[in-house]
Amino acid sequence: MKDYNTILYKIEDHIATITLNRPNKLNAVTEQMTEDIWDALDQSEKDSNVKVVILAGAGGNFSAGADLKESMDLPSPIGDEPSEVYRAQLETFLRVGLKLWDLKKPVIAAVDGHAYGVAADWVFSADMAIASDTAMIGEPEIRFGAAPATLMMPWIVGLRKAKELLFTGDSVDAEEGYRLGIFNRVVPQEELLAEAIKLAEKMVNIPPSALKITKMTINKTYEMMNLKQSLDYNIETAISMFFLSQEQEIAEAGRIVREKGVGAFLKGTQKV
Repeated sequence: MKDYNTILYKIEDHIATITLNRPNKLNAVTEQMTEDIWDALDQSEKDSNVKVVILAGAGGNFSAGADLKESMDLPSPIGDEPSEVYRAQLETFLRVGLKLWDLKKPVIAAVDGHAYGVAADWVFSADMAIASDTAMIGEPEIRFGAAPATLMMPWIVGLRKAKELLFTGDSVDAEEGYRLGIFNRVVPQEELLAEAIKLAEKMVNIPPSALKITKMTINKTYEMMNLKQSLDYNIETAISMFFLSQEQEIAEAGRIVREKGVGAFLKGTQKV
């Protein structure tokens, strides 16, 4: 089995568990992590012993989203520098989201603590999601002039609520997320992984071909409503937002992250 740098991967009783493993950085998503997650998902898809996949986070958090320090160290899109580096980053985030969406096996997101930005998008891309009672999920990107990485939220929570959350950058807690249909259920933090495994075990006993066909059929319904085309369009919109945003807004976000850490930046995320 392949060793990974930023995730943990294990298989037990036909269930593959992929755990984001940068707990000292709130499991912030780096380029290496996107590669590791995609490879682990691909490995689980090709392994006939795996029937269900669980995506979780280590250290009491799912993920704080993109590693802002890594992002802010990319060449600036303001001025003469090309935006292709940002396009490549967004396309990598989308590639993982689509891998979760297209995987021929069910994916359960087990969400603890923070799930922000691209990590929230990945929760939306999973087939099911279970939250601990500590979970907070949202897309704060608009607060520093950026767009969501993949814009999956409207497909999950509906138009009105998606606009409210995306226009303000606010987040919701586990109970509100359950009410909105983001989470299938909410459990005490200490029961989160056990509950995800319990749900996965129910599907392990279903014929794999039936699960595959059912997932493909449900997802195809959304794709016929142009889900994938809208996700592609979002990348172009996100690139435009970088050019329209004021350079000082992006710079200020970078300063907070560098000087005070990602936790300080996330303090501005509100519960609604």
